[in-house]
Amino acid sequence: MSGMNLAAFDKALAAQGKRDAVYALLSPEARAAFQDPHSSRWHPGRFGVEAWLAIVKLGGEQWLEDLNYELTRKSFGPIVGPLVKIALTLSGRSPASVFARLGDATSVALKHVKFEWKAASPQAGALTVSYPCAMPPEVVEPGWRGVIRVGAEMTEKTIRVDRFVPEDDRRFRFEVSW
Repeated sequence: MSGMNLAAFDKALAAQGKRDAVYALLSPEARAAFQDPHSSRWHPGRFGVEAWLAIVKLGGEQWLEDLNYELTRKSFGPIVGPLVKIALTLSGRSPASVFARLGDATSVALKHVKFEWKAASPQAGALTVSYPCAMPPEVVEPGWRGVIRVGAEMTEKTIRVDRFVPEDDRRFRFEVSW
């Protein structure tokens, strides 16, 4: 995870008054990284997983989805939003354009996470997210649902996650339509 991503999570948790509760559930190493996110440009992804698991434990999957939505919209939207808008202008306002370029859009926050988009029709397809290590499905699904909500706003389409499929402990497929 990027230091920028950790800083954005820290800020979002502080704004909600939940920082101390989440940090109490983190390892000392993860807590230190969140408290000083710019100590390194990149931090181990497990720190983010620890935080996401703590968020789900304390407030449920909906809280993680909502937090990731706000985080993506406020912290990363201003950075990647202009690039996505250019792509949408060139290729139409289809969510497929966003899903096909998700790897580029998330490169400021994540490393070694791969994305594959397969269109099923002009209004549907499957986004597969592959991680370099095992990931708990209970954080993958709500976390990406929050990001997908931002994509819906950018494309001005209602995007539905019709099905979430953990293919194994590293690959997860979101079947979506709009």
